[in-house]
Amino acid sequence: MLAKPELPDEMEDPISPFQMCRMLLDQMGLMSWEKRCQFDLLKKTDKLLRELKNLDNQKCRETHKIAVIYVATGQEDKNSILSNTSGSRDFESFVAGLGWEVDLELHQGFIGGLQKNKTTGDTAPYYATSTCEVIFHVSTRIPVGTDESKHVKMRHLGNDEVHIVWSEHTRDYRRGIIPTEFGDVIIIIYPLSCGLYRIQINRKSEVPYFGPLFDGAIVDSKVLPGLVRATAINASRIKRSLMPFFHSFYEERAKCLETIIQQNTENTTFEDFAAYIFAPVLPTNSAIVDTTVPSETSSGSLSDTILSDISGVASPSTLRQGRGGDSGPEKIEREKSDSSILRTAKRFSMKARRSSTHRMSTSNSPPETPTLSKSKGSVKEKKIITKEMHI
Repeated sequence: MLAKPELPDEMEDPISPFQMCRMLLDQMGLMSWEKRCQFDLLKKTDKLLRELKNLDNQKCRETHKIAVIYVATGQEDKNSILSNTSGSRDFESFVAGLGWEVDLELHQGFIGGLQKNKTTGDTAPYYATSTCEVIFHVSTRIPVGTDESKHVKMRHLGNDEVHIVWSEHTRDYRRGIIPTEFGDVIIIIYPLSCGLYRIQINRKSEVPYFGPLFDGAIVDSKVLPGLVRATAINASRIKRSLMPFFHSFYEERAKCLETIIQQNTENTTFEDFAAYIFAPVLPTNSAIVDTTVPSETSSGSLSDTILSDISGVASPSTLRQGRGGDSGPEKIEREKSDSSILRTAKRFSMKARRSSTHRMSTSNSPPETPTLSKSKGSVKEKKIITKEMHI
């Protein structure tokens, strides 16, 4: 004799948020015993939401802003250099090799203080990797026309710690031409008549050596943009490492996460949380309301519902009255219902009737019908009269 196969329970919607979160926790291995000390449950409060928004604003990659200045032939003062609105063909080819042009109004990455309202130009060269973002403040891209725009242009170029200077002048570029407290490292490029380029690196005394380019190097045009970009990024990293209390981007993000965990951790055991995830338990004084439509596959739940309704009948007489009243409009309405549901209701009504009869014989009798009460009353009257006559 074989047992009936047990059908699996109906699965919940796999795309529901609860199911997705549970699957994510399980697939990442966070529900295992080994990960217990690395998993925390946080209290969902307004403070937590504010701190999470602040975490989203934290940088997830290191960022650098580098100034690119064009010096034409015969220019040796600040005003003439900052008034350039375009450069030579070789200069534009070099700038195009530093990164790709991005629209500042639509760009979602790092812009290094440039404005999206086009007051600091329409586009800018941008370079990025999985761990680094670089924006280049090109002097010919930032418009200049008024004293205010000149001041804005000078502020963006002068506040950068690394300057790349393309000089087509016959004399060497001097550090004091554009006066600024920053500009700790200046990488100067001189085009040569043979088609190559001479590199001059001017750094402050406290800045250590960096690479890959060095002072006096001769570079070909094909590798010039990549080498200059890598040298400028390394120079920016070296300069930042000298700052007191400097933290890298991942250290700042890790510190912010640690602060959120310490201030919002809910004191609960990992076992209770895991049990709630895999087998949720409703809180006290709560109920589940089943709103699903009964089907043929769920006849068990339908039978339980009908049986619970029938078991609430007061007495067998009420059952007899209910069965006797199946004529007329009530009968017509019942015939309109589903035949399978009607048969199930009758079957369970018979079971309930038998069980109620059994309970009536073993316990106090339920309220009697008027006819039965009247007949019992006449018998009692006859017994009383007979007793008086005997006396």
